Amino acid sequence: MTAPPIWQTWLFAITAIASIAVMTVLQPDVTVQILLLVPFVAIFGLPHGALDLPIAQAIWPLKGWQGTARFAAFYLGLAGAVVLAWTYFPGFSLFAFLTYSALHFAGDWDDAPVILRWTGGAATIGAPSLFHRDEVATIFGYLAPMPPDNLAATYLACVGAVALVVMLIIVLLKPALRTRTILEQIVLWVTALCLSPLLYFIVYFCALHSVRHMTLTLNWIDDRRTAVHLSIALSVATVLTGFASVGIFHAVGLETIENAISKTVFIGLAALTVPHLILVDRFRHSAAANTLRQLENTS
Repeated sequence: MTAPPIWQTWLFAITAIASIAVMTVLQPDVTVQILLLVPFVAIFGLPHGALDLPIAQAIWPLKGWQGTARFAAFYLGLAGAVVLAWTYFPGFSLFAFLTYSALHFAGDWDDAPVILRWTGGAATIGAPSLFHRDEVATIFGYLAPMPPDNLAATYLACVGAVALVVMLIIVLLKPALRTRTILEQIVLWVTALCLSPLLYFIVYFCALHSVRHMTLTLNWIDDRRTAVHLSIALSVATVLTGFASVGIFHAVGLETIENAISKTVFIGLAALTVPHLILVDRFRHSAAANTLRQLENTS
């Protein structure tokens, strides 16, 4: 894989520093943090996932509306199955979501050695729990009943501790691996230490993960303008569906609006991540194969 452009590292670092400075002054409570989560994820996070249809069209010959409809049915069917799993098996679904999220986020460092991909993926989900275990357990409590919420937070804290130790060993003993990947992961850890888990997630998901994925995808897709327009349209549709879901959750008797929004955002992300992860994995293999063919043609 080609190394991502340097501006992405600077964007992530500057966003993290600015967010830490602003939030240290403002110190928003949990309600405000959850209300911040929605627009930031909707505006800066969802569009990268909404590129899944253009990715599918680039990988497979989805001929006509029938092909697109078949893909949409498969994609939404997988997402619906995940929602059902959360409904009936919330504890298992929480652990599964955390595990495949770590695998998915590790792809942000695809150009790095395996050990750094592992420390990155583990840090993305484990760093907040290591520093703010109780806050993470509270958030998980919106998604799954006790005891899975506390168990999951403890599990992530352990994963984060191992990832941090391994990264520090690499920094101290492996000079050759002191790369931009290490710098980004240090920023990740500092952000997790200084910000609450929800604010940390906003910074990482919107300023690094989404930007990196969207840039890679647009560089690979030929018809970028159409892809961007389609991404915006699908993001708007997803946001409207999310607002409807919040209303439904709140109307059927959930205790707080925070609970309703948290369920909608995180279960919605979990549902969309499963088909997204499958598609992105196929996309990465196709992109790698395409790059290899280009190198062979130029040599």
